[in-house]
Amino acid sequence: MKDLTDLFNSEFKNLYALEKECAEIFEVVQAEIKDPDLLQIAVDLVLECNNQLDLLQQALRDNDINPGNTTDSVAQEMIENLKDISAMKIPQEVKDEGLLASFNRLNYYRMACYENTYELAKKLKYELKDLFYYEK
Repeated sequence: MKDLTDLFNSEFKNLYALEKECAEIFEVVQAEIKDPDLLQIAVDLVLECNNQLDLLQQALRDNDINPGNTTDSVAQEMIENLKDISAMKIPQEVKDEGLLASFNRLNYYRMACYENTYELAKKLKYELKDLFYYEK
């Protein structure tokens, strides 16, 4: 990376990968959830991630940024944790609470990634405010 534009492009591609990965895992784990409130959270997260993914895809196209096969290694670790909890043969109440904790962890990481990218966009004077759901 040679400048802030390169860093921004990298972070932007990472957001795309992150939303794609989150939408997939939040949908997959729904089959393991019994608590109706938690299930609704998972459903809502899938919708939110897919909406953000659509916005990101359009913004990537508009800015001629190719996300390639970018993955988010930090998110991958949290996603593996969600898969592990889903597969465990533990009391359902414990499983649901473990999934909720992992949802929260991953969601806060998503917000931090948006904040970082948004701040870079401001420094570069990009007009991307409609893309970001995190705004100060």
